[in-house]
Amino acid sequence: MMFKRRHTLLLILGLICFFLAGCGAKYGNSSQVRYKEPSVSIEKPRPPETEIEIDADEYEKLGDAMLSNGKYFMAFIQYENSLKKDKENLRVEYKKGLALLGGGRNDEAQKIFQLILQKKPDFAPAREGLARTNFKNKLYHVAKVNFEKAIALDPLLWRSYGYLGNLHDLAGEYDQAVKEYKTALTIKPDAGFIHNNLGVSFYMSGRYKEAVDSFYQALRLKYINNRVYNNLGRVLVKLELYDKAFEAFKKGGSEAVAYNNIGVGYLNNEKIDKAAECFKKAIELSPQFYVLANENLKKCRLKQKE
Repeated sequence: MMFKRRHTLLLILGLICFFLAGCGAKYGNSSQVRYKEPSVSIEKPRPPETEIEIDADEYEKLGDAMLSNGKYFMAFIQYENSLKKDKENLRVEYKKGLALLGGGRNDEAQKIFQLILQKKPDFAPAREGLARTNFKNKLYHVAKVNFEKAIALDPLLWRSYGYLGNLHDLAGEYDQAVKEYKTALTIKPDAGFIHNNLGVSFYMSGRYKEAVDSFYQALRLKYINNRVYNNLGRVLVKLELYDKAFEAFKKGGSEAVAYNNIGVGYLNNEKIDKAAECFKKAIELSPQFYVLANENLKKCRLKQKE
């Protein structure tokens, strides 16, 4: 009995030692906790990026690009940035005035041009700019004086000659207008709008063939808009070149507009029946011409009765 108890006790002690030895072999030192390194790599800090310094000239060039594309507000901003770098640059100050003028801020532009002239009275572009603000304000006499002063300071200011041509046209002085436009074109022969204006002066003074040449030249120079085509159509009617006139009117508007316009040409040239046909065709093509074309038809009937 005593032997069995000793044997049982020895067996229990053996099992305990076995399990203790096994645990130690399998798990090792379980009191230490090991952490896995993160898989995301840590980037080294980068040096701060250096800002690109834009100088006054670069801002001016940006403004010039905006101005030439008709983006007047953005041009104004770039010129302002340029002036922050070079406050005394009157050329950029003048361009800022041009941006205001193009954007319809006439009074503000005028103040800038006046300020420049106070600093430098012989600054010809500012004198021209001031004259342009006078023209917009319909101060035609003052505008004429300032354009002439601008030309006296710089005879190559072709826009001033163009504006003087406009002023002569407004006064009905078409021969003088032609001279001014021709002078502008000797300096700037590719100014399409000047060719158009010259054509109008030729037309108003009865020089129809020269007017046709001027309008075609404006179109060749890519000055293409409805006004030029309609001007061309009217002068071709005067020369009784009706087919060409109709094509010009069609390029300047819809077919219905073309029929109405050519009808007016026929009416003015005393070709009453042809005029009536054109007005009827305009009404058929577009009901919006009903009132206008009907009024023109009444004129035709009155002419026929006469």
